[in-house]
Amino acid sequence: VKVDPLSTTSAQEQHKTTTTTTMTASSSLSYPRTALPSPLAMKVRQCLYYLFLATLIADAYASKGDSLMHLTMWSFMLHILYMGLPLTVPSTLDGGWTQTMVLLLHGPSWSGAHALFAMYCWTLYANPQMEFDLAPPGRAHWLILLRAAWLHVGPVLVHHVDFASHVDLLRHIYQSSNIFPSWFLLFWASVGGYFAMGLTWEQVNGDAAGTYNVQGMDEETYVNVSKALGVLACLYSFTFGTKAYLMAADK
Repeated sequence: VKVDPLSTTSAQEQHKTTTTTTMTASSSLSYPRTALPSPLAMKVRQCLYYLFLATLIADAYASKGDSLMHLTMWSFMLHILYMGLPLTVPSTLDGGWTQTMVLLLHGPSWSGAHALFAMYCWTLYANPQMEFDLAPPGRAHWLILLRAAWLHVGPVLVHHVDFASHVDLLRHIYQSSNIFPSWFLLFWASVGGYFAMGLTWEQVNGDAAGTYNVQGMDEETYVNVSKALGVLACLYSFTFGTKAYLMAADK
């Protein structure tokens, strides 16, 4: 029996093409194993969530609710919402509600942590005694300084730990999503999300300079420079963090 080599080659190529197509379709639907965080990362994230939540409750109680009018605590609420998302459940990430919430909360929380730190440094320049002015009477100086460091430096450090521990997972969420238009996601994750919250806080608070007892300069200068520094910090952290490592296709 003679076998036509051309028909054999054609059949082999067709089989190869079919197999490749099947594998591609299967892999596109499967969750990438490299994106799964380690058990340690899961536990650390959970502990940080409860630590942030305990900080918010304790600080609100100690200040009799006064600290809830500070942008710092509003930012802490944003961090708590993000850290509370169950990033350890792959089945909820591919187009599910968790993926939507990560896209809405991660960018503002990440950029906001850096923006708040920049604005906090400016506020300390405008009023070096701010922390002692706002502290309840009788609070120890070491506790005032420890609280200030944790509330303003802590979120930046925590976000970098979370970023490094979940970078593959976050990249999968950002790059596999078609929930939001790309232009909206770029705007929201960079400055839009955090400043939407910040401008809302500004309207609710009504007197940012007065809240932090800024007396060395006029209110307009203080507020405008704060916003400018916040925007620059958001853009910097977004450009060299979220965009570079989570949105770039070659990473």
